[in-house]
Amino acid sequence: GPVRLWDARDAVASYAAGGVAGSAGVGAGLRLGSHEGDAYTVGLHPSEAVGMSGGYDAAVRLYDLTTGALLRSLVGHERSVSSAVFNSAGNLIVSGGKDATVRFWDARSGLCLKCFESPLGEVTSVDLAPNGVHLVSSSKDNALRLWDVRTAKPLLVLKGHQNTARNFVRARFAKGGTLVASGSDDGGAFLWHASSGELAARLGGHTDVVYDTAWSEPLDLIATASHDGLI
Repeated sequence: GPVRLWDARDAVASYAAGGVAGSAGVGAGLRLGSHEGDAYTVGLHPSEAVGMSGGYDAAVRLYDLTTGALLRSLVGHERSVSSAVFNSAGNLIVSGGKDATVRFWDARSGLCLKCFESPLGEVTSVDLAPNGVHLVSSSKDNALRLWDVRTAKPLLVLKGHQNTARNFVRARFAKGGTLVASGSDDGGAFLWHASSGELAARLGGHTDVVYDTAWSEPLDLIATASHDGLI
């Protein structure tokens, strides 16, 4: 599937004028490239004009955002790439896939630097803490794992939620890295203390799978996205 880059200001202006971004006469964004099959994850370099995507074809791809040209493909996963993120410096990419591995890539060379293959289910998401030292992975074995990136060892296993049926129940760091937030098959959103792994809260209100969460540092609020169509 294609990956596109949009100017958010133009999209908002077009919508306010009664149009829909991507429709006839409004523009379809800059096409960056295409995966063989679905694209499942996208990301932007923290300081350079570089975009990233991962998808069904088991590749992570990097693009020049000014021209749309493909810079390089990171190949090593044996099944679909479900999630990929840059670190805060932009020199490292972490990806997780349905092959039950988490891989670390040099963003410049495209070389795979290390691979976590501890017993995992299909990896549905990865996220790096602001300190760059800790990583949280979500997998389809009803567990989140908090890793020390330096030693490649799991520190904690976080449990309480459900993640066995859907491909894209995701987990992320929240509140400056002090909390871990995740969706769940049972319609809840869960928060754990990152330091201890203790469950901090279960948020209800949805009637179907919660896929993802987003934390606002300035507002100290969390948003949830669900299969029930509500945010």
